[in-house]
Amino acid sequence: MTDRNAQLRGILGIGHATSMRGAGISMREALEVAGYAEYRPGLTAAELRPLVADYPELIEQWLSYSEDKRTDGGWYIRRDGKIGRVLKPRTERQYATIQDAIAEYVVLELDFWAHIGDVV
Repeated sequence: MTDRNAQLRGILGIGHATSMRGAGISMREALEVAGYAEYRPGLTAAELRPLVADYPELIEQWLSYSEDKRTDGGWYIRRDGKIGRVLKPRTERQYATIQDAIAEYVVLELDFWAHIGDVV
């Protein structure tokens, strides 16, 4: 595995790391451990997509992360490939595959919690 793939796997592991099924660490700590702010400038959902396809367990980890959230902050993802925000006006996007939706969701959700950009 290349260094970049290891970095991407670390970022994709944040959903599990912050859940009670994983390490149960805070989002702030998980973002720091993964070096998200450092790697974010060159990160795209398209770059995450192949790893999501190669490691299908990531799909369930991120779906579980979203379902277990106890806040209306950030984004949500549904099993039908829709991602959205609860804020007014409600925002929803549909993706062709769950892999595409997960890759987009990871970037949007982590950007929200890392306070990167004005994502809507």
